[in-house]
Amino acid sequence: MYTASQYPSAIPLALCFLVAALGAFGFSGYGFRAVTEGHRAKGVSVVARSGAALSVAACLAVYAWGAVHLFLDESGTAEACRSAAPEQFASVNRYSVSYVPPALHCHVPGGASYEAAVPGYVTPAMIALGLIAASLLIVSVLETKQQGRHEPAKEKKL
Repeated sequence: MYTASQYPSAIPLALCFLVAALGAFGFSGYGFRAVTEGHRAKGVSVVARSGAALSVAACLAVYAWGAVHLFLDESGTAEACRSAAPEQFASVNRYSVSYVPPALHCHVPGGASYEAAVPGYVTPAMIALGLIAASLLIVSVLETKQQGRHEPAKEKKL
């Protein structure tokens, strides 16, 4: 979701932060609860499911961290571009904002751009945590299906 707005807008950034923060708390609560259940049940699918939830929570927390950096920089877009690359700042001709992943792009002539305001580790961390969450979710689903095939048929009581 790349927007071509010139400056970050406070309302969408605040909403993105709020949703990400609430999601991070919700997924971490579910993940930690599933860890305790998995400890008692000793099931691979429960542990994988809890790991996936905790990975999603961490991904949302990293996103919220990036959104906070954009939000705090809202009034100082030019200053962020100056701080990120002082040698290129004189040739910056426009700014653009990406909300997913959170980024502030400082454009220079020739179609090139560089990122400012948001730490460089935010996007790679979000990608890595998302891949970990997806992998663990797949393991959980496959393990649950496998367990369903190997359960003995229950006898019906009359």
